[in-house]
Amino acid sequence: MMTSSSLLPATGAKQTSAISLTRSSTLLVVATAALALAGCDKLGIGSDSAPKGQVVAILDGQEITVLEVNAELAGTPIPPTMSRRDAEKLALENILTRRMLSKVAEERELHKRPEFLLQERRASEQLRVQSLARDIAAKVVVPSRDEADKFIAENPYLFADRKFLILDQIQFLRPENVQKLGLEGATTMVEVEQILTANQVPFRRQPASLDTLGANPAFVKEVTGVLSRNPEELFMFATRPEGAPAPVVLVNQVKETRVQPFTGDKAREYATNFLRNERIQNALRSEVEKQEKTKKERVVFQPGWEPAKKKPAASAKPGMALPAPDAAPAAPAAMGGAPVAADAPMAAPADPAAAAAAPAN
Repeated sequence: MMTSSSLLPATGAKQTSAISLTRSSTLLVVATAALALAGCDKLGIGSDSAPKGQVVAILDGQEITVLEVNAELAGTPIPPTMSRRDAEKLALENILTRRMLSKVAEERELHKRPEFLLQERRASEQLRVQSLARDIAAKVVVPSRDEADKFIAENPYLFADRKFLILDQIQFLRPENVQKLGLEGATTMVEVEQILTANQVPFRRQPASLDTLGANPAFVKEVTGVLSRNPEELFMFATRPEGAPAPVVLVNQVKETRVQPFTGDKAREYATNFLRNERIQNALRSEVEKQEKTKKERVVFQPGWEPAKKKPAASAKPGMALPAPDAAPAAPAAMGGAPVAADAPMAAPADPAAAAAAPAN
């Protein structure tokens, strides 16, 4: 007959086994946690280890790479007193600040508001248009050396006969009744001032200058022709600076001419870039026109929202130099003579994507 004491070792063995199992479970949990922490360490979460390689910083577990820093710096001129690395650090700070503020906005669910969604869609569309413009520009054939030389020969006003014109200039915002002011009959700057004053049109008179190299070749050719007949002839054109509420009319009289030829390799490089930009603009314009032709089949307008019908262009007449108020910008014109058919002085844009995204005047 077994006594109760004979059962103790067996009981003890079971207890020991139970204790061992409990310890094994604890060790397993600890081991699993250690592996999880090791994984987080590799991901940069909860770790103080410095990022390596392409990763320059980690914010809340999200990596920021060198590519993002370079994109932040793209198109931004670095001051001569700042090193590239300091500029990169500043760009990184901008990214971090923007990401942190963006996270706050997200936590407040501001990105779900209707006005945010509208702006997000508009920004996304603009980025796509800019990408399309760059893609079109990349496929444009670069002008040859012979083409550049031909352009230089055909436009001596920009190169061999390049001029700096020192101007006496009157500036004013173009009023709706500009054609009724009688400016086309003025032959002196004083007469222009008198006409504007009599019609209560605010204006400003000040010295100005015009480098024929940076102006539209057709404009330079026409103005040069006007001045060759009468060096004191008044000429005017309109332009629309960014932010201006209306086109600005510029009435000019040349007070001094300085000839400074532009020749050599720099001139050829300029001609090549000018022709390339011109081709890019033509390619962009062609794509816009292509899409415009499909608008009628693709768009359904609510009554009253259809595009306004284009008005037929008025025939040019002597003494009617300025265009109608709804035309912008005005063509440069000789005062008191036939209108000069050219665009306002403007160099070809360097960035085709910016040109494509910019609103039309």
